[in-house]
Amino acid sequence: MPSATARGAVTLGTLAAALTMSLAAPAAADVGDEDVVRVKLVGHAAYDTAPEHTAPGDSWTTYLHLHDPKGKYVGDGGSRCTVVEADHHRFTAQCTRVLRLKGGEITLHDMISRTGHKPVTAKTSIAGGTGIYNDAEGEGYITLERKRIVFDLYVDD
Repeated sequence: MPSATARGAVTLGTLAAALTMSLAAPAAADVGDEDVVRVKLVGHAAYDTAPEHTAPGDSWTTYLHLHDPKGKYVGDGGSRCTVVEADHHRFTAQCTRVLRLKGGEITLHDMISRTGHKPVTAKTSIAGGTGIYNDAEGEGYITLERKRIVFDLYVDD
């Protein structure tokens, strides 16, 4: 009969293998997923309360008119951002964005560092949605310009 130490090592190894397999299974399920839809939108800021100079803790909201790449109006959206780090020329903000489209809403979360008003592209995560997007997840890219935001999203339902 194996010693208690050997039995413990076998049990620990079995648990580690089971945990590894259970964590890898969801990631493997998305490989080759054909339910991913690319959503490209351009948001034009209709209202923006962003301050000219920021400090940690500053927050602002932005209201957007959303258009498809051809310029057709497809909905509206809003964002709320809070500065988490700032120095003289650069800041990092954590933002939550909601895009309200005909078929439902898509909720995004991102943390973007920006220097002045220079355009910047960063990753954004799709945290959920409503309507036809009720099981939405995924990620995409968001490009911030002076009064325009470009969304290039890969929505997985």
